[in-house]
Amino acid sequence: MTETAVHVRIDEAGRPRSASAEARIEQPPDRVWAVVSDVARYAERIPMIHRVRVEGDRVTVDLKFRVTLLSVGFQFVAVVTQEPGRWLELRGVAGEPRGIRLRFDLSPLDGGRACTLRSDGEFDVQSLGWLAKYFLRHHPEIEYGIFPGVALALVESMRRAAEGAPPR
Repeated sequence: MTETAVHVRIDEAGRPRSASAEARIEQPPDRVWAVVSDVARYAERIPMIHRVRVEGDRVTVDLKFRVTLLSVGFQFVAVVTQEPGRWLELRGVAGEPRGIRLRFDLSPLDGGRACTLRSDGEFDVQSLGWLAKYFLRHHPEIEYGIFPGVALALVESMRRAAEGAPPR
């Protein structure tokens, strides 16, 4: 069994605005970095990502969410910045959800035999269209699970890929 710590950041109104998840991965940092830095393959690895197109330091990311019989899609363009081997960040510059920022931070452990991977996710949940607004209006408790779910999906997807496990 593995453990993943999740931290949720709450704004002044008491609403979640972002979250991070941190996990120990029993793989060398260079192997984990190879997975994290391969942004073009995020669609194969991260459940909420449907398609990724890389053009230089920019990526276009298509998201697809299924809610019962409905499927809703969003698209954003992000600038990718990184310090190789240490961190990688996608910061949205256009599209939805607004204000999206996805980030991975990597720290070596045990003399390079393992590492800690931290993921961060934030965005404007109210920019996700009428369906999200409808659900959040009638079920405000859902908002408390969105950001932790995103952070967990990011870090656990990368862990599975680095360990060679099939994606979920």
